[in-house]
Amino acid sequence: MKALVVGIGNDLRGDDDAGLAVARVMKSEQPAGVTILEINNDVTTLLDHLPGFDVAMIVDTTQSGSPPGTIHRFDASTTPLPETRSMRSTHGMTVGSILELARLQRQLPKRVLVYGIEGKQFIHGSSLTPEVEKAVRIVAQMVYGDLGAEAQSDALNNSVS
Repeated sequence: MKALVVGIGNDLRGDDDAGLAVARVMKSEQPAGVTILEINNDVTTLLDHLPGFDVAMIVDTTQSGSPPGTIHRFDASTTPLPETRSMRSTHGMTVGSILELARLQRQLPKRVLVYGIEGKQFIHGSSLTPEVEKAVRIVAQMVYGDLGAEAQSDALNNSVS
């Protein structure tokens, strides 16, 4: 199983750094066989990195009106991410738009999980708020768990074939 973990964000804008922070936590422990990527600001480059992976796990900050630090988890493997007025992106295009473009181009991995960490403040030069900092650690553990589950599922499917 070839797995990709992508942290998306802007490390100069407070809580918008959450996705990048998750990627950095995971890089410090570097799970075997997992490619970890940081995308700082230009989410369109995600299209270049998805092909060739069986699994992609993407982490970004959300602004949906939920309490700061709320964790959203979506399975975008077969259905689009919910695109509503409240699910804004600070990166120009939304992650959902990029994933749908990849789906149309048949470049989407078989399994795509998207984790959103609800942000509180996005002031230039600020750091993560305590709520988001706590959520970063939780999401990193969720991604590790989901990677383990995917590896087990892959092993089971390969032994049945």
